[in-house]
Parts: sequence; C-alpha cells; structure tokens
Amino acid sequence: MHRHRLYILMFSVLIALTLCLSGCVLGPSSLKNSRTFYNRAIQETAQEEFLLNLVRMRYDQSVEFMRVPSITGQYTYDIGLGGSFGNGPAPNSKFFDMGMQSKPTIVYTPEQGQEFNQRLLSPIQNETLELLSSKGWRIDRLLMLVVHNINDVENATSAGGPTPTYKPVFEEFLYFTKRMRALQVADHSLEVTHKTMIDAPIQVSDPIPLKLINGEAQLLAAEKGYRFRVSEDGTMATLWKNEQKSQEKVLRFANYAANDFDVNEICTILELDPSLKEFWLKSDIEGQLLVPNNRRDPSNEELNQRDELIISMRSLKEVMYFLSQPIEVPRSHIEKGFVRETIDPATGCPFDWQEIFHELFQVHSGKLPPLHAAVSIQYRGHWFYIDDADIDSKRTFNLLLELFNLKIRAGGGAQIPLLTI
Repeated sequence: MHRHRLYILMFSVLIALTLCLSGCVLGPSSLKNSRTFYNRAIQETAQEEFLLNLVRMRYDQSVEFMRVPSITGQYTYDIGLGGSFGNGPAPNSKFFDMGMQSKPTIVYTPEQGQEFNQRLLSPIQNETLELLSSKGWRIDRLLMLVVHNINDVENATSAGGPTPTYKPVFEEFLYFTKRMRALQVADHSLEVTHKTMIDAPIQVSDPIPLKLINGEAQLLAAEKGYRFRVSEDGTMATLWKNEQKSQEKVLRFANYAANDFDVNEICTILELDPSLKEFWLKSDIEGQLLVPNNRRDPSNEELNQRDELIISMRSLKEVMYFLSQPIEVPRSHIEKGFVRETIDPATGCPFDWQEIFHELFQVHSGKLPPLHAAVSIQYRGHWFYIDDADIDSKRTFNLLLELFNLKIRAGGGAQIPLLTI
C-alpha cells in the first residue's frame, strides 16, 4: 500500500511540473503555430470575398462584405494518467498522455450601415491619386481604375455600373494613359504632387471706431484667424483675415520633358497649354458642363487651352463594376440570359472587353478547379479565377484591395481583426 501511494505521489508531482512547463512552453508555441495560420486565412478569404463580389456584379447580383472584428483562439489541454501496480501481467506499468486542441471563436459582422455605404458610393479623392502614384503604382493603372473623365475625355463611363448594352467610349483616354505611363518610366518626367499656396491678407470690414474694440473682441478675432489694423491717426481699425496657406494638387512635368512627344500628345488630348510645366488638379464637383464658356469657343484655339485638369473620380463601387466587366463568363450563361453581353454598334458584334483590359485585368472561368490560381471561387457551377502567372491582373486586384482599405477601413481601428489567444 505504501508503494502504491508513492507512485501516486510521483505521478502527481509529474503532472504539476508538466502543467507549469506547459504555461511557459505552450504559450509561445501556440502563438507561433496560430499567428501565420490566421493571417493566411484572413488574407485568402478576403481575396476570395472580393473576387466573389466582382463575379456577383457581373451577374447583376448584390454584393456583400463580411467583417471579421475578432478571433478568439481558445486552447484546451487533455491529460491522461493511468497505470497498474502489483503482480499483474504488466506490474508497475504506467502511462501519461497530454494533448492540446484549438477551439477558435470567430465573429463575423456584415459590412452595413450608412457610413459604410457612403464610403462605398462617394467619389475617391484626388489625394488618393497623389498618394498611390507616389508609392510606385503605375499611373496608367491608377487612372484607368479611379477616373471617370478628365477635361471631357471619357474613360468608359458607362462601365462604372451594370454591364452596358453598347460599347463605351474609351479609346482617347486609354491612349492618354499610355502617354502618361511613358513619361512616368522616362526618368520620372512627371509627378502628381501638391503645391503650397499663400493667400494674401484680406480686409473684411469697414473702419470701426477703435474705442469700440475691447480686448475680448481682439482675442476672439485672433482665435478665428483675423486681426485688427489700426489707422495712422489711431482712431479707427479695420478687420483683416490673415494670410492663408493651402495645399493644392498639381500635375507637374519635368523641365527637360517640355518638348517631349508624350507631353505634347497629353496637352493636345486634354486641351492644355503646352507652354506650362504644371497644371492644377481640381475635382469635378459641379460638372463638366459648367466650365466657363470662353474655354469652349471652337473658333479660338488659344482660349480652349487650359491650365487645369478637371477630374471626375469614380466611387469604389464604380471601380468594382468597372473591373467586373472583363470577367470571362460561360457562353451558356450568356445564351440563357444570366448576364448581359455588350454590343459594338460599329460592327453589331459582341464587344471584347479586353480591348480596354488586356494589360490591366482578366478573370478566367471553367468547369474544373484551376491548377494554378492566385485566387479562385466557385459560382453557379463554374470556377472563376485569376491566373497566378498573370502579374498585371494580380497587381490590379491588389490595387483594388488597397483602395478598399484606404476608402473603407482607413482610420477605423474597430475594423481591424482582434486576435485573442
């Protein structure tokens, strides 16, 4: 009996030591084994969700985004202890077994609400164009994705919604983006940047008797960016708005590119003054038709030359619609009316969207799972995928994800998945 108690005591000490060691060893091990696993799962499912939504849009179905606000990785430890003592067939045999099991709790939240929809439907800002172009993204890829038109030059505007019936207008804009890309790779001959502007002080009031201006009034004026100027005789004062600094967006060509073929082509297409080196970038808030009439006098070519680019930007949802157009769909789905086919009015034949997207984006489809896909999803009995060897399509897809993160999730700490282990 004393011997049995000794074995029990020894096993108890062994269990205690094991549990203590597991607290030191299994904690870091669980992080090492789970962090990359969850990271990879979040990345892959986010890509699949985006591709699924693009395919849905091609089929005129509504989109849905699911947010993963938190992942709780719970680990359970199973310990087994057994043994036999005495004069049995296996006297004094014993065993000790310990296992670990992961039971994650994942929270899904549909992306809904007024703020989400406003961000999805509101135009992308010019600042995004400046930011991404300065971070190495191709200027032609950026312009094709996010811009409706520039100075009345259309970029397949009708493709920013459900699949259009007829071929959109895009040829001149596509040629313009190629010229921009040529300048970008030619010793960085262009840049989208900002310029600091200083507005001179402005008088905003008539003379006021100085005796009516007390210290409180002066303090309030200073807080609002104003100040009083006293007349030479010291009896009157006027209220002035202090000088203001602002950051204005510009497109700038390098001096050595002034007579470049690409610069001249860009200026011709956008009706820009070729003698200038930089042009203001302005958002099209009030519409292209409200450009001053003296800029639209067909009899005066000089008056038609601009010093600004009036840009109409797409919303994120319009960018998604735009990228859904070149998705390859089964011919049987077109014949059954599941999807609309765009017609080229000049030929009466179906329009090939790769005329726009052949160096930008392509999604293939097939009955069998793809062997080499960067991302793939199954929809209506077919597989839709981006080929892993198609670098251009992968980069365009990554740019779409980047735009989503900037537009929807920028500054939203609550949008970032919280992993608790």
